Amino acid sequence: MGFNDRRRYRRLKILTTVGPTLFVAVAETFRFYYLRLVLPPASVSLVAVAVTLVGAAGFSTYVFDLVEKMETERREYKDAMFALQEREHLAREMHDGLAQNLAAINLNVHRAKKLMEGRDLEGLEDELGRIQHAVNLSYAEVRQSLYDLRAAQGLADGFWPTLRTQVQDFEMSTGIPVTVDALPEDQEPWSTVAAVQILRIIQESLGNVRKHAQARHVWIFATQSERKTQLTIKDDGTGFMLHPSEDLGHHFGLSIMQERAASVGGTVAIESVPGSGTAIIITLAQNGQRGGDGIGKSKSHVGG
Repeated sequence: MGFNDRRRYRRLKILTTVGPTLFVAVAETFRFYYLRLVLPPASVSLVAVAVTLVGAAGFSTYVFDLVEKMETERREYKDAMFALQEREHLAREMHDGLAQNLAAINLNVHRAKKLMEGRDLEGLEDELGRIQHAVNLSYAEVRQSLYDLRAAQGLADGFWPTLRTQVQDFEMSTGIPVTVDALPEDQEPWSTVAAVQILRIIQESLGNVRKHAQARHVWIFATQSERKTQLTIKDDGTGFMLHPSEDLGHHFGLSIMQERAASVGGTVAIESVPGSGTAIIITLAQNGQRGGDGIGKSKSHVGG
């Protein structure tokens, strides 16, 4: 809660404490010094009860309207901040993917120009083939990023149905089967904002499988305990060995995954062994508590 919110809630607390007291004091003063002098005792009591009920109803309506307005403003602010974070994530992803591809294409074009100047037609043909491949890869990545972003923002059907739709599209485009094992009755023990971030992490994980893993199968499964919920994306691909001194954040967008999980109070752990595939584990704590073990230790590697 920000400073302005704390100040507004403090004022609301004072209002709900002092307001009824002042109202009762004014009503009793009016009853004692005026009503009992001009009305019979029974009528005084009836008027006092009526005024009290009307005043209480009016005050309650005012307070609830004020609270609802504050909550609406908070939701709008939260949604705006979430949209801004999504744009920042998308910009970073494009920098890590598209910008690097464009830099490689630029280098390839420079080489092609040198080969053309040297009349090396065979080498030029090979270089143009590499340029075409890089352009197609960049185009596919841009389309996938935009598609993932639209899909992550459209959770009207629920998290698990949206994920299953994404998985079907992944299977059609890659030919790699994916098994989804949801929580019982498709439970979603997380907020809508958390659901979007989880889905984006899964999409990024599937993107890594598509680009790097050479996998034959992918499993996405969820488990739940009293203290935490875990979602795991596991493949049977080539895996990847990472030296313990290396920074995991430089590999396959892991830093972005970590930021996404951290934004909703969770963590991401990577476990990968060469030849044994890779597992990406998203951990969310129950009851708003922060959970997970973060990046794993001896087995924490980034894999494809």
